[in-house]
Amino acid sequence: RASRQDAPSSDPSSSASGHMSQFLPSTQKRLTNIAVVRYKRAGKKFEVACYKNTIISWRNKVETDIDEVLQAHTIYADIGRGVLAKREDLIEAFGTDDEDAVCVEILNKGEFQVSEQERHAQLDALMRDIAARVADMVVNPDTGRPY
Repeated sequence: RASRQDAPSSDPSSSASGHMSQFLPSTQKRLTNIAVVRYKRAGKKFEVACYKNTIISWRNKVETDIDEVLQAHTIYADIGRGVLAKREDLIEAFGTDDEDAVCVEILNKGEFQVSEQERHAQLDALMRDIAARVADMVVNPDTGRPY
């Protein structure tokens, strides 16, 4: 049986110079729309994949369901290359290999990058909050009433 590349075909995308997507393994898991939470402990790096907007909600105790925050209950050593954290490393760093407990600790204590849009939205909300508080405290000295 001829290999896929040797087989003649009139479809230009099947040529070696065409699209390579058909040669990707079907078992490869693509993580899209993710935010990576990184945590260093015991000299090792641990990472979890989360949904972008849920990390802040989790830390503010608004979101309490870990399944809504994590894309997968998997701890990675390097999420970009898909390298999973070793069980021995988890035990050495966290004293347990219970992935849910480790995920919670990484979510609570880890670092994550916030996009520029999210940063601007947080900053705008903070400025509005400050302006509203200042406006509530300002009093007209002549009448003793708020402006």
